[in-house]
This record gives sequence, structure tokens and C-alpha cells, in this order.
Amino acid sequence: MPNGRDTDFWARVLALMTFLLGIGLMLLVFAWAAKLFNELGVGKEIALQTNPSERTPLAEWGVRWLIRVVLLFALGYISSLIAARGASLYLSTRNRQRGEQ
Repeated sequence: MPNGRDTDFWARVLALMTFLLGIGLMLLVFAWAAKLFNELGVGKEIALQTNPSERTPLAEWGVRWLIRVVLLFALGYISSLIAARGASLYLSTRNRQRGEQ
């Protein structure tokens, strides 16, 4: 039968790893968002073209940009849920340990 302290230790390690995974994913999403918004200058060049037949890529660019933004929000939300779950697990192991003392 496993020792209670050993189980609590591994539960804390798992909780911290989950939290750090969520934080790492959020940082990745923020880096992707920074890259996306640095690429927005390309859309301005497309919008300022004088020939209307060359403006069709503007709609395509807008749809791609919208899809990227929606995906970034979704990924940011999911990564924050993972980080919150890790923090919750860690706090529950701490509260459990305090209750046993």
C-alpha cells in the first residue's frame, strides 16, 4: 500500500507540471498572437491597391485573419483552463496536507 506522503508528493508534482504546461501554452499563444499582429501590415498593402480586380485577395486575407484570431482565442482559453486546473490540483493537495496535520 503506497505511503500517503509519497502519494501527496506525486500529486503535487503532477499538479505543478499541469500548471506549467498551461502557462507554457499561454506563452506560446501570446507569441503566435504577436507574430500575427506583426503581419497585419500585409493587409494594409492589399487594401490600398488601386485596381479593383486586385482587391479580391483582401477578402481572402480577412477570412484568414479572422480564422487565426478565433483559433488564438480558443487556444488561449484552453491553455488558461489547463493552468487553472493545475493550480486547483496543487491547492487541493496543500489543503489536504494541512487538514491531516
